[in-house]
Amino acid sequence: MKLVYKINLLFAAIVSAIVLVIAFLIYTISRQTLENDYRQRLKTRAARTAQLYTFFRSDTTNLLKSLDANAPPALFNKNINIYDDNRNILYEYHDEGTQRLSPDSKRFAEAAESGEIFYSVNGKDVCLYYHKDPVMNLTVLVAADNLAGKDYIRNLKNIFLLFFPAAVIIALAAGYLFSRSIIRPIKETIRDVKLITSQNLSHRLFEGNKKDEFSQLNATFNDLLNRLEESFAIQRRFISNASHELSTPLTSVSSQIEVSLLQDRSPEEYRHVLRSVLDDVRELHQLTHNLLEIAKAGTDGGITLDKVRIDEVLIKAHSDLLRQNKGYRAELFFDELPEDENECLVFGNYHLLYSAFKNLLENGCKYSPDASVKVYLSFRTQEVMITFTNNSDMLTNEEIGKLFEPFYRGSNARGKQGTGLGLTLTRRIINLHKGTLSVSSTAEQGTILVILLPALRK
Repeated sequence: MKLVYKINLLFAAIVSAIVLVIAFLIYTISRQTLENDYRQRLKTRAARTAQLYTFFRSDTTNLLKSLDANAPPALFNKNINIYDDNRNILYEYHDEGTQRLSPDSKRFAEAAESGEIFYSVNGKDVCLYYHKDPVMNLTVLVAADNLAGKDYIRNLKNIFLLFFPAAVIIALAAGYLFSRSIIRPIKETIRDVKLITSQNLSHRLFEGNKKDEFSQLNATFNDLLNRLEESFAIQRRFISNASHELSTPLTSVSSQIEVSLLQDRSPEEYRHVLRSVLDDVRELHQLTHNLLEIAKAGTDGGITLDKVRIDEVLIKAHSDLLRQNKGYRAELFFDELPEDENECLVFGNYHLLYSAFKNLLENGCKYSPDASVKVYLSFRTQEVMITFTNNSDMLTNEEIGKLFEPFYRGSNARGKQGTGLGLTLTRRIINLHKGTLSVSSTAEQGTILVILLPALRK
């Protein structure tokens, strides 16, 4: 069943239930009110009759008959009887065509005990009223048909029986319009989403006034599309650059081998060609290694995370860099280690963090005129800060913005070996560890890279 019909039925059911409950309450309260009012009228008539009979003892019967016969028709088909304590009838009146009523002994006992009782006989309301008097106690019976009340209740019931189906129909019609107005933004979103493909990620959903939930949902979708479009663009650039970068050493290798095979050469010439080919193969190996590291760092579920001491990883990367590159100089400066060991720990992957730190150390030395880099490690309450500084040439804002793009190499990278993937890999590793990597560059201070990683919480 479509959502529009579900909302319509739910709306109609709720409205119908509310109408039904209100109608039932009105009917019940009206019926009870009319019944109580009519009983009060019967009681008032019985009390007045007892008082008149007690006051006019000499000619009470004729007076009461005259009053009952000529009274306005407030009570229809009435019966009025007066009994003494021995249940002897002292007075009796009933309208023409009305049958006589004689209560049983049980009714008399109940009336004498409670003062008054009410019951029904053949659809007529009966009040049996017990009147105490110093001379003679009386029991007065007043019975009548509540014709006006019955007509009112009957008409009220008929109105409800006619009104309820009409209310259900109106609720269904209103619910249909209501559900369509609610579903309309969803249909528009579905229509817009169908226009979005991998080849057309520029289309965006209508956000409206951004105040209701549908507008917020579309805004969230648009944010997702912005990230997807950016990711697809980066992926396309990455594939294009990767294919170009991979083809360069392969073309160089194949060209050198083809040239060397054109004619016989001396052993020294062959050794020279093999050394050149070996350099190209090493470059190709480094390039493919970096590409695999980037792919690995881009999948959260493909790595193992554990508690890692950040100072140990940094010392390991520092020592390996100096051992493998005799001309590089790297200095480490540590703040005083915190008393709580958890503040020295991060939740991450040792090997990926090692790769990120070594990349930054190597880049700092490679692009610094004096082949040196300084590293500062400081511990805060909830995060660890690692700062890499070197004396490289100042980078422009445009260069800093492109610094983390795959295969991008700045103006100060000319003539230096590299693939342009180190910083891309480093940023992905830091992002994977819920950290941040920022870059700033000035003529006075050189280039500064700052890593912030969340410390392991207690």
